Amino acid sequence: MKEIKLFDAELTVMEYLWENGPVQASQVSEYLLENCGWKKSTTYIVLKRLEGKGAVQRTDPKYVVSALVSRQQVQLAETSSLVDKMFGGSFANLFANFLSSDQVSDSTLDQLQQMIDEKKKEK
Repeated sequence: MKEIKLFDAELTVMEYLWENGPVQASQVSEYLLENCGWKKSTTYIVLKRLEGKGAVQRTDPKYVVSALVSRQQVQLAETSSLVDKMFGGSFANLFANFLSSDQVSDSTLDQLQQMIDEKKKEK
């Protein structure tokens, strides 16, 4: 599975593509103008960077763009980067930090335990 790291502006474009599927670049531009105040040129620059990273594909003649990487692939890359950078590569340290927070509810702990139990069954 291909992992890809995206900057915030690139992630904004990808979120739109993940939600809306293949669309014309002009639609992406219109949406980002309305919702983020981006100029058309900004959107096209970001799309070109994403294309260069292999995250999107451009189809001519109508400049239709589609995502080549999934949200999960990007999430995995971001998570790995965070764990490496902030927790010395240790997922256990990440979870220990998370669990030490006062914001963790019993419901969240139950959900996490269920996920752990299911993962153990898979292996």
